[in-house]
Amino acid sequence: MIKLMIPWLLFPYLIDWFDGNFAKAALSVAFLMFVLCFDTLRRGFVIECTLVICLLGMALMSVYWPGLSTFENVKLLLYGVLTVIGWSSVWRGQPFTLQYGSEGVDEDARQSSAFFDINNTITKAWCMTFSINAVLAGLSLGFEAYWPVFLIGSYMSILVASVMTEVFPDAYFSKRMSANG
Repeated sequence: MIKLMIPWLLFPYLIDWFDGNFAKAALSVAFLMFVLCFDTLRRGFVIECTLVICLLGMALMSVYWPGLSTFENVKLLLYGVLTVIGWSSVWRGQPFTLQYGSEGVDEDARQSSAFFDINNTITKAWCMTFSINAVLAGLSLGFEAYWPVFLIGSYMSILVASVMTEVFPDAYFSKRMSANG
């Protein structure tokens, strides 16, 4: 997931670097994501594909509706789309983190209920993060003076989901072993 954050964090700086040309900035971020995430894009990982498609769509949209082409609107759209994609993967019983979690894991482990439970929980944590960020992005449109609060809230939610992604599997098995032991 860190590969997805690097281009995204560069986005506002690229808008400045391209003298406010939103389309060039969006295309540059999409290109960076394509380069950094080529392998996962090629394998159809839903989050990467969604982000690249949204960025390409936003670049096109900026040509026809330049008034909507602001970083704040992009955040609202991207987090809204990620929220829908993420929660729909949970509701379908195919949490999107299964794509990431399956790498380097043998087939027997992938078929276990524990593997599914861990990925389902991690997916839900990311979905909550996407949802929180969509709400914060929406609020930031109406309450611009409070942008530092929204930015800190956004970064904190991403940090919590990132830490949970790293820590939860070990905690899950630790608790399970102590309950069985």
